[in-house]
Amino acid sequence: MVRTTPDDDLDRKLLADVASHGWHLVGIDDDPEGPGYVFSVGMFHTLGHPEICMFGLSNTNTLGQIINGVGDLIRSGQSFDDWKESQDVLAGYSCMFRRVDPTLYREYFGYALWFYEGPEFPMLQCVWPDKQHRYPWDSNFDSRMVQSQPVLAKQSAWPFNDAKNLGVFTTSGVLDDGYPVLLVTHDEDGDWQFLCNTTNESDDGRLVSLQQIVENHPSVIELADLPMGWRAIREAPGQPWKRMES
Repeated sequence: MVRTTPDDDLDRKLLADVASHGWHLVGIDDDPEGPGYVFSVGMFHTLGHPEICMFGLSNTNTLGQIINGVGDLIRSGQSFDDWKESQDVLAGYSCMFRRVDPTLYREYFGYALWFYEGPEFPMLQCVWPDKQHRYPWDSNFDSRMVQSQPVLAKQSAWPFNDAKNLGVFTTSGVLDDGYPVLLVTHDEDGDWQFLCNTTNESDDGRLVSLQQIVENHPSVIELADLPMGWRAIREAPGQPWKRMES
């Protein structure tokens, strides 16, 4: 259920934008209490996709343009969800989408609560990285930028710093034949390899998402904090992982 009766001209503008364009943008300027941000109202109603919010740039017009671009990508068939990383939103940088904790809706998204007549709508935050491509939850994220981009997601059970849709390397044995993962490497360049330790043939290599590996081989969660340039090996499923520098 959504609101259809306006109370004033601002409400009429919102309802008209949703009817004509699919969503309306609400911009909140920065002030002593916090940074500026922009959020959509209507995407969930029109497109069946979570609303989008974004923090951290002093120019809310720019934030609005980015969110409109995300809306256009959704119209074209893309979809975004929690921990989804995309290279199609920001020129030269990836961004990460995080699901906003609904307990924060009242503090940040009152106009969306008005339109939906309650909190029964999802909201995703488009989170951008620093110049070194690190996100706010990375311990090395640029500290000067922390206050400008609060992350409104709940503490997530996802254990990796990398995105769920990150491409990682495995083997046909692990992917198709049910072989256990016995060797994990986290390369210096950030690539992950989850191997069965039975083949080195390039024809047996496969590229899958990190999420698929975690779902099918949850024991690798123990290695979520494996540093880059390290590897871990075990003799059999259920045996302890032995970590070492590569």
